[in-house]
Amino acid sequence: MTEFILTELQPRSYQQTATDWSLQRTNAVVCLPTGSGKTLVGCQWACELLNETSVTRILVVEPSRYLVEQTADYFAKHTNIPTEKLYGTTPSAQRRNKWDSGRIVVTTPQTAYNDIESLSFEAAIIDECHHTTGQHAFANLLREYSFDRILGLSATIPSAKEAEVEELIGEVRRWTWDSLPSEHVPEWIGEVYDTPYPAAYEPIIDQLEEFRLEWEGSSKAGLATLGVRMLCRDGGLALSETLDADTKMGELMRGTLNDQLTAAPELHKLPACRAALEEHEFDKAVLFVDRVVVAKRLATELDEYNTVTVLGRLRSSSEAQQQAVTQAQADETDLIIATAAGEEGMDLPNADLLVVWSNVVSAVRFIQRLGRVMRKGERERPKAAVYLATPESPDYTSLHRGIIEAERAGLDISRLDPNLILDKTEAGQVQTALSSGPKQTDSITEALNQPETKVENWLRTLVRDGEVCYLYHLPEDLDEWRSPGPFEQLFEGLGGTEQAAETKNNLSPTKQHRYYLNQCDLPVIETEYPELLAGDEGHRLEVSFGPSHQDRDAHSASGTVGSVIDSMREELTDDDTFYANVSYSSRHPAYSFQMQYHGSAMEPVIRAIIRNADAIATTLDEDDQLTT
Repeated sequence: MTEFILTELQPRSYQQTATDWSLQRTNAVVCLPTGSGKTLVGCQWACELLNETSVTRILVVEPSRYLVEQTADYFAKHTNIPTEKLYGTTPSAQRRNKWDSGRIVVTTPQTAYNDIESLSFEAAIIDECHHTTGQHAFANLLREYSFDRILGLSATIPSAKEAEVEELIGEVRRWTWDSLPSEHVPEWIGEVYDTPYPAAYEPIIDQLEEFRLEWEGSSKAGLATLGVRMLCRDGGLALSETLDADTKMGELMRGTLNDQLTAAPELHKLPACRAALEEHEFDKAVLFVDRVVVAKRLATELDEYNTVTVLGRLRSSSEAQQQAVTQAQADETDLIIATAAGEEGMDLPNADLLVVWSNVVSAVRFIQRLGRVMRKGERERPKAAVYLATPESPDYTSLHRGIIEAERAGLDISRLDPNLILDKTEAGQVQTALSSGPKQTDSITEALNQPETKVENWLRTLVRDGEVCYLYHLPEDLDEWRSPGPFEQLFEGLGGTEQAAETKNNLSPTKQHRYYLNQCDLPVIETEYPELLAGDEGHRLEVSFGPSHQDRDAHSASGTVGSVIDSMREELTDDDTFYANVSYSSRHPAYSFQMQYHGSAMEPVIRAIIRNADAIATTLDEDDQLTT
């Protein structure tokens, strides 16, 4: 029988004390400060329970998909317990199988509650258990499903909620930073609070996507993309203000979207923002918001705090700005809501807590914001940076890029794992789907359970950025690729058999025939899918190419694989995108093909597409489907 143990880590003395205390009780709540390692307590509790009691399976419940990823990864890395994770977006047939897999399953409370008939667990770990009140999914789950043993974990449980948490889970014991050894207190910690799209946002997103497809190829398409970014980052209020203004965007979209926006939440991030403020100790917090209309509304919504709003230079006079900064520095002010002013060199005070409402693509602004909590202070407890982010949207993509750039700049991004955040971005979903091998668009769409138009848009972005590339694979039936020319019947009537055969065998795949793959997997693809890249490299290919779709005929090259790659690399840099038409014509057997490629002009991608064309030619040389 397998003994379940911690791997790589050993509990600190206070973690061991917390584990022992909780194991002595049927149900218990351990309240440890954020960053002090309460997840390790959960791991050790799970190991002991599985080893020493009749418990065989444990459900771990996390309030957000980000924490599901983080906790499942933590259990897999630091224990030998078989662990699964699942979400409500997982297709129902797959969910049924996953519920029965693993000794531990990590999920969200809503997913567990929705699938309550599929649960078969004797014990549960309820992380962030301060949510176990009222009609929250945590509370509903515990009221409807009976566990033999429960461990609650939280960084803070407000006194007003303690009685209900104890009723639904068990006795609470608290540890504070003051009670922990000083060497275990980090300087600062980082967290991500998920802010999912409300259901009322979905038709708005769909309509913006329709606009983008309708306007594709024109400058208007960028307005639809901007609309999505506004909605996921700042909320319906920001998008409504833009559409109501005298702008091109308003002119084009106002009539279609206004009714939908009226019925949708204006500030979908507000509940998570409140939670971030309630769940952290601070003397002074800075809330960064890009849009002035949102900043002003938040000042009204968060009036339980002593708030000051600091606007940028374009929105207030120098005198008003100085007055706001003076008020921000006052001891009684505990919440500063700042727009671009906070990144304009204004003398805002140090903060214990940073909350980022608007995630930005700019790495400089990301790092400047972090500087607000990374300034050393005299506090015993660590400072915190909380990012409010909408999963599976450009908002998460901006957060991921900012973290990567901050790491490159040498900053310690504690508890903000870029890989976990990548999994929640649009790009991350696609790359995860491609990790098992090359796939066509319809297979990716099915795997992600997303609309095809949305997946195509994600793929377009990934191909442009060089994260993903695509190759072609000959179908079993060559008729899928055949595109006979207009002179085929004429050639046949005149007895031109060879010309007719070549015209009959004019092959031209479309985008539906593309196989997408992660660019970083190209070395593996060469081994596992040799038919995509293994040609004899002796065919004379003709290539026209350029740095944009409009200039796709700017350059040309002809020759075998090596010489064509060299020619393309001479004209293009790694920072370029490229559009290329690769063609080849053979007389014996008679056939020709034209294949369209585009993507990042990085050397591995250029090499792959030219070798792919040569591999297609090599395969066709031996194909008995060719008409002669």
